[in-house]
Amino acid sequence: MFRIILSVAAIGLAACETLPPTYDPVLFASEVEAINTNPSIVAKDRELSRILAREDLTIEQRASSLFLRGQSRFEGRFNMPGAIEDFNAFSLLAPEDPRTATIARHEVFAATEIENAQRRLAQLQTLSDWFDDKVLMGDLDAAALRYKSSGLTPTDQQLYLLKEAGYVCVGDGAGVLVHQFGELPDYAANLVWCAPADLS
Repeated sequence: MFRIILSVAAIGLAACETLPPTYDPVLFASEVEAINTNPSIVAKDRELSRILAREDLTIEQRASSLFLRGQSRFEGRFNMPGAIEDFNAFSLLAPEDPRTATIARHEVFAATEIENAQRRLAQLQTLSDWFDDKVLMGDLDAAALRYKSSGLTPTDQQLYLLKEAGYVCVGDGAGVLVHQFGELPDYAANLVWCAPADLS
């Protein structure tokens, strides 16, 4: 009888040891709050991607992170295909969540945006318009490289995004100037393309 009790206790302990760890809900809520207050679309995307790479998230935490990243991508027109993927993954994890109604509407608009962008990209565009469509399609790397190789100056809004993403840095007398032709706009003063080691 004593041996049976010990065996049951040992099985119980083994079961407890094999339970996967879960991400501290207080810490998770704190991180999400900090992400939500960050105005940078790029930073939000990176931080939520970092969280989603964790293996200790609960289903609710993963679903919430997917929704937040999808919402940020959708609202910022930053990687619309990725937004749809996030929304689809969220719906699979939380099919009864009331936010699925919002997602369904977002997906329709995102699909239209993607279709329109693909059509424009297949035609001749200004570099500025091409950049915006590549960002919408989730290809910021190619968009940044094209601007850098062209020597043309991005718009104020585009430069803001490029600085957030670590492609453009404040110059210190070295590096490739962002603005190379024509009259220098105030917003591009003293900005250079970051060296590869500076990219984050």
